[in-house]
Amino acid sequence: MRILSALLLSVMILTPGAAKADAFVWKDPDSGLTISFPDTWNVVHDQKSDDILTIIAPSNREDPVCKVRVGDDRRYVIFPPSLGSSIQKVAASAPFWDSYLAEYDDYTLNKVHDGRGLGRWFASYAMAGYTKHDGTVIQQRRGIMFASLYNDRAYVVECSSLAPAYERWADQFKSVIKSIDFKKAYHEVPTGEYANFLKEADMIFWAGSPEASVIH
Repeated sequence: MRILSALLLSVMILTPGAAKADAFVWKDPDSGLTISFPDTWNVVHDQKSDDILTIIAPSNREDPVCKVRVGDDRRYVIFPPSLGSSIQKVAASAPFWDSYLAEYDDYTLNKVHDGRGLGRWFASYAMAGYTKHDGTVIQQRRGIMFASLYNDRAYVVECSSLAPAYERWADQFKSVIKSIDFKKAYHEVPTGEYANFLKEADMIFWAGSPEASVIH
């Protein structure tokens, strides 16, 4: 199973005046995405083909869940990274979330904000409520979700719980989402690192008289 091949490390988180808490740092071996979450959360089987990670927090029937989806998306790779913000507004905004939430029943897209961030790239942020059927069980859920198109992959993270319990889990959801990072694909400088090829370079580039061939 894909999760078993992922890198799983134990990290100690220390906060003043608080007891020690353990967190897992999880890495997807394919995309290179990393995410951290409390060690009390359980990793469960991926529910869909593009779900690389699904985690469930222990609760009293409040069903808090975060899932991460990654899929190939090469539609915009011909454009330079400098257009990343504009691409996000086209590829991952309100129409995207309407399509994404269509797999649920009776959804309400409460708000969408462009120009946010996920990992190291531009993202849209949405809040939504929806109805989910699990056999004969019907759940009313609320969730927070982010979507980003970085290089040649689409990344989506959704954290949700039963609707009445959402506010109790909102801070933990945001902490998990904030921990996400992508494998670096773009250099911060468009042309890459500059190398000063002429530094201390009294070099002869062509044959001829010494006076004509030495660069100072």
